[in-house]
Amino acid sequence: MTLGVFLLVLFAAACHAGWNYAARKVSGNMVVIWLALLCGSILLFPFTVGWGVYFGFGESISSKGIGYIFASGAIHSVYFVLLAHAYKHGEISSVYPIARGSGIGLTAILAWLILGEKISFFGAVGIGLVFVGIISMGLPVYNKANKVHEFSLALYIGSIIMAYSMIDKIGVSHVAPVLYIWSMFVVSTIFVLPYVMYYHSGTILQVGKEYYRYILIIGIGASGSYLIILFAFTMGSVSYIVAAREFAVVIGALLGIIFLREQLTLAKIVGVISITFGLICIKGG
Repeated sequence: MTLGVFLLVLFAAACHAGWNYAARKVSGNMVVIWLALLCGSILLFPFTVGWGVYFGFGESISSKGIGYIFASGAIHSVYFVLLAHAYKHGEISSVYPIARGSGIGLTAILAWLILGEKISFFGAVGIGLVFVGIISMGLPVYNKANKVHEFSLALYIGSIIMAYSMIDKIGVSHVAPVLYIWSMFVVSTIFVLPYVMYYHSGTILQVGKEYYRYILIIGIGASGSYLIILFAFTMGSVSYIVAAREFAVVIGALLGIIFLREQLTLAKIVGVISITFGLICIKGG
């Protein structure tokens, strides 16, 4: 992984942690998250049109790419619903590390088996350290019986992250990243709409007025951070990129501990150190 790609991924990680903090701040309000998806779709639209006009829509998407867009949009819609439920009561310093980290091992293995990506020794060590660090940061969840539901949701989210990471890695080889992320956001927005209308139809306008700042933060952060990652996928190995972006859990955990007064534990400290050394190994690999 080149230095440019590495720094790009770390910036995306910071943006990702920021919008997850905002989502936790509103306790996973599903209406806020859906409006943020809509916001992201609208904000990306001019860039998508500009890209298509300059490079040509026909050159930016293939027939195979449409299937990957719909698959990713459908999976992301489940991801956002589960994430909202997880943040309703769960701490970002626990849910976020487990959700982001549980998919790393499977992503690396599947990238090796399916995509034929090679992982160097130091790269493998780095991925392992990141994985161990993230799990360590989520250890407090294991020891509390009343946190089993929270832990299960985080694991489900992790498996979904693994699934859409693999789909998107292949998808951006058939569709230009700008067009891909915008289309995926539109599909996700449409797929989540029935859920929002069924459970929260009477609160959409009120929530929009009350939480518009959080809607903008989540919308810009989610669309912007993932657009950066999709560009990175075209320049590097998915297993390294997915692992390196997990620096976001360090930022997310610190935001939760400092601003939301979540508990600082030895396990979380060990996790931060492990992730940091893991990132150094990934860069070296």
